[in-house]
Amino acid sequence: MTAPSKFAHVVYNTHRYQEMLDWYTLVFDATVQYGNDDISFLTYDEEHHRFAFVNLGPLPDETPEPRIGRGVGVHHVAYTWDSLDELVQLYKQLRDAGITPVIPMKHGMTFSMYYADPDGNMMEFQVDLCDVETANEFMHSEAFENNPIGELFDPEEFLKQYEAGVPPEELVFRSDQVPAPLV
Repeated sequence: MTAPSKFAHVVYNTHRYQEMLDWYTLVFDATVQYGNDDISFLTYDEEHHRFAFVNLGPLPDETPEPRIGRGVGVHHVAYTWDSLDELVQLYKQLRDAGITPVIPMKHGMTFSMYYADPDGNMMEFQVDLCDVETANEFMHSEAFENNPIGELFDPEEFLKQYEAGVPPEELVFRSDQVPAPLV
């Protein structure tokens, strides 16, 4: 079997069509490549589209609550930023726009913030903390066996310490890890 060469796009069916378009254009700094009342295609890079949204029409009489990681379906889609500085800047921009993470998590291999779109689809925005070899070793460790999910953190407390000059290595790793230089 041959693995794919790259991730292409995600298509969402939604009753919150305009809210979803607004959220993704803001959060991903995306551009609408094409859109009409039925479907829109957005991108944030050189790819022709990374997201598409299919308008299912108005919400039914019984408005479904956003899933936010519950029930059958995709739990989240993850995106990696090149640096902790980039992730911090994104956090501040989104926070200032009223969008805050629903799950901020120190996974061990990554430092992550999960956001929920208007339909409750979760997006994990992360930075890698170590190289692939070290990450794989950690995933086979006793610490990971005892806690394969990670530790929650307070994004505002993290930001306060980060901006005060506390070394990032002291802020992003789990309590059961030995801090190491970031990749």
